[in-house]
Formats: sequence, C-alpha cells, structure tokens
Amino acid sequence: MRLGLDITPLTRRPSGVGTYVRQVLAHLPPLLAPGDALLGWATGLHVPCGAPPEMRVRHLPLPTRAVYACWSAAGFPCPDTLLGGLDVFHATNYFLPPVRRARRVLTIYDLAFLVEPRWASPKVVDLFARRVPDFAARADAVITCSEHSRNDIVRLCGVPAEKVFVAHGAPDPALAPVERGAARARAAELFGFDAPYVLHVGTVEPRKNLEPLLQAFAQACKGRPHRLVLVGAPGWGMDAFHAAAARENLGDRLIMAGYLPRREDLAAVYSAADLFVLPSHYEGFGLPLAEAMACGCPAVASESSCLPEVGGDAALYFPPADADALAARISEVLDTPDLAERLRAQGPAQAARFTWAETARRTLDVRSEERRVGKECRSRWS
Repeated sequence: MRLGLDITPLTRRPSGVGTYVRQVLAHLPPLLAPGDALLGWATGLHVPCGAPPEMRVRHLPLPTRAVYACWSAAGFPCPDTLLGGLDVFHATNYFLPPVRRARRVLTIYDLAFLVEPRWASPKVVDLFARRVPDFAARADAVITCSEHSRNDIVRLCGVPAEKVFVAHGAPDPALAPVERGAARARAAELFGFDAPYVLHVGTVEPRKNLEPLLQAFAQACKGRPHRLVLVGAPGWGMDAFHAAAARENLGDRLIMAGYLPRREDLAAVYSAADLFVLPSHYEGFGLPLAEAMACGCPAVASESSCLPEVGGDAALYFPPADADALAARISEVLDTPDLAERLRAQGPAQAARFTWAETARRTLDVRSEERRVGKECRSRWS
C-alpha cells in the first residue's frame, strides 16, 4: 500500500492539529506491512518539520490558501499524482483535495464553526463552513477524535454513521507526574514567581471560554495567594479577552505565559499547579485535559462537547456559561485536600486510556474498515 498524508500542519509551533498529525506519524511506521510506503504532502511557505525519516515528502512552496483556491476552481494539483501514485490519501486538516485514483480519508477534528460560528475565527468560518460538509460527503471515510465529534459529523454533515470512525487524541508519552518540589522550582524559573497557581493551557480565543474563568478565579481566589497562569499562544478575539481581564482587575495575578515548546517544562507546569481548568465551549478532544490528568494535576472542565468523555470520573465539571459554578468548583478543590489528592491519583489512570499508539492503529484500521463499508463508493477505482 502507498499511503499519502497531508503533513502541512507540521510546523515549528504546532497547534492541536499539528500535535495530532505529528504523533500519528511517529507511531504509524511500526504498524505498516513490509513493502508499504508512507509519503508526505505539504503546502505553505515553510517546510514542515518532524516527519519520520523514512517518509518521502513533496512540498509545494505556495500559500496553502492559494492551493485550496486552485483545488476548488481547477481541480489540481492532485497530491496523489505528484507523489507518484497512491492507494490512499489522508487529508489531515479538514480540506479534501482532488485526486486521480486514490481513495480519500478525511480527518475532521471538530465542527465548532458549524455548531456556533462565533466560536471560530471568521476566516475559518468563511473557508470551512460551506465546504467541510461537502468534503465529508465525498470522502471515502472520515476520522475524528471523539464520539461526540462523530455524532456531530453525522448530524451536521449528513454522512452515514458507518463511514465515520473515531481515533482519539492522547497525551504525549513524555508528560507524566513530576515530583512536586522539583516541578514548583521549575515553574518558578519559567514564570518568575514562587506562588501557588491555577492553570489553563490552550490558545487564547473565544472558543476556550476564558471570560468565565477570569470571573470565577477573581471570585474564588480573592484572599488566596494563587495566580492564574494561561499557557498558550494568543489567538483571534484578543480585544474581548483583554477587556474581560481589565474588568476583573486581576493585575499581576494574571500571568500570560505564552507557548511552551518543551515537553519537560509543560510536565513541570502541570505537575506544579494546584488546579487545571478547561472551560471551553467546545472541543474536538480536549488534549490539555488529558495532559493535565497524565501529570496528576487536579482538573475541572466544562461539561460541554467531548470533555466528560475524556475526563471520565477523574475530573470535576461545571456548566460552561456559569462562572459561579466554576468558582464553586475551584474553591471545592482548593479547600478540600482529600478531593485534590483523589483527582491527582485518578488522573494518570484515566489519561492512560488514550495512547498515540492506539490512535495510529485505529487510523490505519480505517483503511480495512473503509474497504468493508465502502465498496460502492470505490467501484469507480476498479
């Protein structure tokens, strides 16, 4: 089998999509049969980094959106042709390219831009909202990263349930509990303060629902020594976030730490936190929740989308629009050492249910499942 994948998301500062693609690629090669070939396709002005050494890569140094426009208007360039012929092409980032003969597998991580367009960047909504349902219908198989997202794809894209497969995300294997003293020392070096803190990890954007977190922290941590640390790159909609932060008057208690590229630093930051909070309106998988649990950090998450699916009984939940309920959850964990310790103990076991090796196996298994359920769709290639 000649298997091609879109590795455009492999940048030096990967998003959740980039992390997913990087980890699947890292765990795919041992699963391939003798004689199988793994080939990479990429667009964009920057060469992707982190592909397996055995992968032959074809990089088209054009802006990705310009390539999308060519695909939509003219039906070329075809990745399978430029890669010398493929049996399967796996589109890893929502957009399905034209192909000559390859079967097409499409990954859709979430449908936030359809569920509630105001949670997504207008650029994403304009590009994907009308196209992704059509791409899902035309793909031979669709992969997503949670059962919740699978249900949304079936409901909102109108594709048969048997055509949509789940390959969960997973925490990085390098993320594990760090001894608390060492973790706190490293966090103090990174952040420039030695005080307890509540942690959030993720891009700062409206879908992450950070305004209730700011309100809840101000309410629950008034009189406490804690600070609120946000780890992640700034996204779109920052003006509204800054306005909310100003209303809560958190001053230097709000720490905007930015993106942390080193896994060992991120493990220390999770391990040193008194509490991790993921208040998102909507997630496809909610990778930071799994990461926090893997590091033994007590976790509170919104009860929206897939987050209860990921956190199970090892996290506490609150309604995403209810800042008072979140404040109560924060106080509950910070005031109840036995509860915090229970969550610390349960988190790694819950996170261990998700592994990238299993994600890669399920991704590869889609090929055989797709052959089983999609005979009529593929008859055009015979």
